[in-house]
Amino acid sequence: MTAFLVRRAFLSLLVLVAVSYGSFVLIATKFSSTCYSNYTPTGAFPPLADSVAHATTLWLAWLRSVPSGQAFRNQCSATGTQNVLTGLSHTSALLGVTLVLVLVLSLALGVLAAVRKGGMSDFGFRAFSYTAWAVPPFLLALVLQSALLSMTHRGWHLFPVSGWPDTGCSPTFNFCEPASHVNPALHTAKVLQALVVPAVALSVAFVGLHSRYLRSSLLVAFSSPYTDTARAKGLSERRIVLRHALRNSAGVFLSVLLLDIGAVIGASLAVDYVFRLGGLGLVFLGMIGGLGSQSGDGPKYLDPYAVMSLLTLTAIFVAVASLVAELVVIWLDPRVRPA
Repeated sequence: MTAFLVRRAFLSLLVLVAVSYGSFVLIATKFSSTCYSNYTPTGAFPPLADSVAHATTLWLAWLRSVPSGQAFRNQCSATGTQNVLTGLSHTSALLGVTLVLVLVLSLALGVLAAVRKGGMSDFGFRAFSYTAWAVPPFLLALVLQSALLSMTHRGWHLFPVSGWPDTGCSPTFNFCEPASHVNPALHTAKVLQALVVPAVALSVAFVGLHSRYLRSSLLVAFSSPYTDTARAKGLSERRIVLRHALRNSAGVFLSVLLLDIGAVIGASLAVDYVFRLGGLGLVFLGMIGGLGSQSGDGPKYLDPYAVMSLLTLTAIFVAVASLVAELVVIWLDPRVRPA
């Protein structure tokens, strides 16, 4: 098992290095790192690197600065590192709530549809799954935000329309309340309240997709010989479903769910932008599109180094999720455990 983990960690590291090198060369040879506030009279900026060899040299220098954290600094903003880390924390919270919703709802709907195959509930489930997967998360986010706005105008303040809960800091006066004056439980409740609707908008499509995976796996398990043996022994149907069929089907379901973490992260960027959560979506768009800072009052920039930090963090998320997916399958299915 140790040899397997070392081998997988080494392969993940190779993938991260390859992704970072390819992305850096592509960005450095196409974009400039000069801040937009320093426009020349012609308005033209040369790219950061004039050749692949030059870009490789810059990438090696960037790679050496990763352990110290300087690689995640934004050259066009003194608060670039803080923006990236803050955006990462907000996006991680959104992803956490979303994955919990996808896991719980997919399990419930998938088991219900498999147990009642051919019935009205199974027909309704299939209609929901096709519709949910066909609706893009950003479009559902816009619809839900419009509904929240209408409810707010009527005096129903159930969930915030947009924005991240205030932590007691004032960016205007550069002042923050002492940590002892901020109620952690109240702030956590406000964060969860702000994440409910964005997480629903982000999770609906993936619930429709992964619940179908689970339903198909359960139907295969129901027709397997071990379920017939369990019924012949007089075990209850609930125990057969939850103890035997679901355990054997959960490996495929969880591995596919974790391998889709890249798609979830990509969709979360759009949802974050719609709800203005201050996550990686706003930070990323501000860095590659010249949109400026999250508040809109900062300098506008296009910094390849800052973009690289976001791409590297996303690649790390995907690599870790892939490793966890393999470990989950090994834990659930002893047949695939390494010798």
